[in-house]
Amino acid sequence: MRKQVSFPNQEKEQLVGDLELPSGGKAEWVVLICHGFLGTRQGRGRAVALGERLVEAGYAVLRFDFAGSGDSEGAFSSASLTKNVADLCSALDFLEKQGFRNFLVLGRSFGGNVALAGAVQDPRLHGVCLWSTPLDMVSVFRRVIGEELFRALLQGERISWSDGFRTRSKKEDFIRDLKKYEMQELAARITPRPLLIVHGEGDELVPVEEAKELFHAAGDPKELFLIPRGDHHLSAHQEDATRVTLTWLRRFF
Repeated sequence: MRKQVSFPNQEKEQLVGDLELPSGGKAEWVVLICHGFLGTRQGRGRAVALGERLVEAGYAVLRFDFAGSGDSEGAFSSASLTKNVADLCSALDFLEKQGFRNFLVLGRSFGGNVALAGAVQDPRLHGVCLWSTPLDMVSVFRRVIGEELFRALLQGERISWSDGFRTRSKKEDFIRDLKKYEMQELAARITPRPLLIVHGEGDELVPVEEAKELFHAAGDPKELFLIPRGDHHLSAHQEDATRVTLTWLRRFF
């Protein structure tokens, strides 16, 4: 059972999501899925398919668009890691008002950074799953926009680029915000809550060594699942990533 929902973030922007419930309408655990930097809650169908598998396994799922992305209100240029974390907390507030009490988070790429920072900030998140999540977010952003735009950004210019679907823009304060976070330190603070890291060994955007460093920084219980030849989007390996995620969920929750 799926229904579209909306709820305000801390800046009173309406965030849009899809709340999915197992047959019977009840679930003990809700998995919040956080999309990547240029993504949406649909994940080009991949996040939808993942949500469906989780629901079949008995979990409720909330996929939502961060402010400035997808169908949610707000400007993409104003989005930051700090603001996305606040959006995640607003999603938890919304779910609590719906009567849910037990929450897990799964983040893809930059959404994984949001999940990690959000879990450290908000103890309502009892477990964290990271797919293709970077350790060095600034370097990944640099690869996404290219060297010329990155240099312009550091010089204080507002930059714009197209991702093939929309024209995006950012200011230098986005970089300043990223530099406030140390992912290894955050990973170490998740314990004793379970942490799962899923990463492709062929990730062309986030080197697999970054996943290994995050894993080594984290405390127990933790698991690292590396997918041979898996790219950043795990394009040909969604089933592998979904299977290990479900195994982890069933083990702990």
